[in-house]
Amino acid sequence: MTHRVARIIAAVRSKLHTTVGKRFSRFAVAAVAAVAASQATLASCLGGLHWTAGRSALAAWVAGAGTSYLVSRWAWERRGMPNPLKETIPFWAVAVGAAIVLTSVTKFANRHALDMGLSGAQRLLFVGAAYFVANCVTFVTRFLIFHYVLFADRRPQSAPVAASSGLADPSFPPAHPYPDSHDSEDVQNHVR
Repeated sequence: MTHRVARIIAAVRSKLHTTVGKRFSRFAVAAVAAVAASQATLASCLGGLHWTAGRSALAAWVAGAGTSYLVSRWAWERRGMPNPLKETIPFWAVAVGAAIVLTSVTKFANRHALDMGLSGAQRLLFVGAAYFVANCVTFVTRFLIFHYVLFADRRPQSAPVAASSGLADPSFPPAHPYPDSHDSEDVQNHVR
């Protein structure tokens, strides 16, 4: 059992050292900050201020969205002024989609909590848990959209080139010495 756990930990560590892993880790930091701000805002608005579930969810989304935008730019190492058409507007379009999901789930959870007869802290915990689960789902969805679409690296990938010593790049497997022959007997005959 401990051998499996060690293998899983080693696999996770190796994945975290890839570009996707580094960006996912950074985006997770953004998500934790955004979720903390939005969960606190949801509880305050729904419980303390006695706002409706929809208004509370929108306020919670606003609390987390600004943080998410700034930290997402950091996660994908964006510097300088963002391009409004390629970065800012698409980011906020995705964020509005997340807001719609979060608001809908919160309203549904609140209605369901009231139908179950929950009130006070029980209702807040139920609605907060539903909001949290929806936030986790939108987190994964947003990461995939940001990484593979919005912040995707669009620079052309260069082909491997020979090193200055004239030798091929050692990270690539060596080419077959006899590209036209695949039979081992043919290779041995060429060597003799």
